[in-house]
Amino acid sequence: MTDSTASRRRGDDLERAIFEAALEELAEVGYANLRMEAVAARAKAGKASLYKRWPDRAHLVRAAARYKATEVDTDFVPGDDVRSDLEKVMRYIAQYQDGPFGEAIRGWVGELGSSPADEAEAEDLRQRIETPRIMVFAKILKHGVDRGTVRPEALQPRVVNLAPNLLTHYFLTRGHAAPQQVIDDILDQVVMPLVSTEHE
Repeated sequence: MTDSTASRRRGDDLERAIFEAALEELAEVGYANLRMEAVAARAKAGKASLYKRWPDRAHLVRAAARYKATEVDTDFVPGDDVRSDLEKVMRYIAQYQDGPFGEAIRGWVGELGSSPADEAEAEDLRQRIETPRIMVFAKILKHGVDRGTVRPEALQPRVVNLAPNLLTHYFLTRGHAAPQQVIDDILDQVVMPLVSTEHE
C-alpha cells in the first residue's frame, strides 16, 4: 500500500466518521440546532477538518444525505407474495425517513436554493436515492411478472417508482414518515390495483 493510498483511505474513514456523527447529531438535536463544533467533537475530528471539506452545516448535511442515500439493500430477494415484498421495502423506506436521514433531507430541502448548482445537486441526490429503490421495486415486480401475478406493464419506470414517490411526497408534505395505515392505503388502493393481474 502506497503512502498516498493510506492517506486516501484515512480520509475516507474520516469522512464516514463525520457523516455518521452528523446524522447522529441530527437525530438528537434536529437540523435547526445542528452545530459543526458538535459534529466535530462527536466524530473526534478537528473542527478545521470539517470546514476544510464543507463551508457550513448545509453543505455537510447535503454530503451526509448523499452518503446515507446509498445504504439500500439492492440484494433483496423477492418471495412468493408481491404485496408483502412491497410492504417490507416501503416500511424500510418509511423507517429510513423517520430517522437521521429524514432529518437531513428536511434540513437540506429547507435551505435549497434555485440556482443551477442547487438544482444540479438536487438532481444528483434524487438519483442517488431513487436508483437503488427502483432496482429493488423492479426486482419485486419482475418476479411477479415471471410468476404471472403482475402485469408486464408494471415494469414501466414510472410505475416501478410510484410507491416510493408517494412515500416521499407524504414525508415531505407532512414532515414525518408515512405510518402503516398510509402504506396499506398506497398498496391496496393504488399500487396493487394497478399492477396485479388479479385486478384485470
